[in-house]
Amino acid sequence: MIINSKQINPVLKQQLKDYVHPFVGIIHQVYKELPNGMPEYIYQEALELAFQQAEIPVEKEYRHHPVFRGTKLSSFLKMDLMIPGARGNVIIECKAIEEFTAKEYQQIFSYLFGTKFPIGILVNFHSYPQVDIQKFYYDKSDNTISPF
Repeated sequence: MIINSKQINPVLKQQLKDYVHPFVGIIHQVYKELPNGMPEYIYQEALELAFQQAEIPVEKEYRHHPVFRGTKLSSFLKMDLMIPGARGNVIIECKAIEEFTAKEYQQIFSYLFGTKFPIGILVNFHSYPQVDIQKFYYDKSDNTISPF
């Protein structure tokens, strides 16, 4: 897995932004409606409810069993939220911490790499004065992850 420092094709970048725009909007709504400093699981549940109310399918605590040498492992990756979509599944990983560290980035990157899902959104609800949202695109054709 390579973290890509080059820019994503501008057309693809705009398509990605357009695709996740409704999801990002809901994240902002939850941030505005819940007080800062709540535990992470409160934000996860609120996001799940907000997505359901917006009629956006969502699966909380989504489990993905990686495949190793052609065998599906009994062990699994557990993601906070997964939004299935025809244009690609989206992983949303929620945090309520001071700031993102390499640990949080590695977590979302391993989820993208392990699932081969194209989009990961890392959210920090503890940030102030606005929610910190980091969006990443996984390109399985060249095994790279790029921010967008």
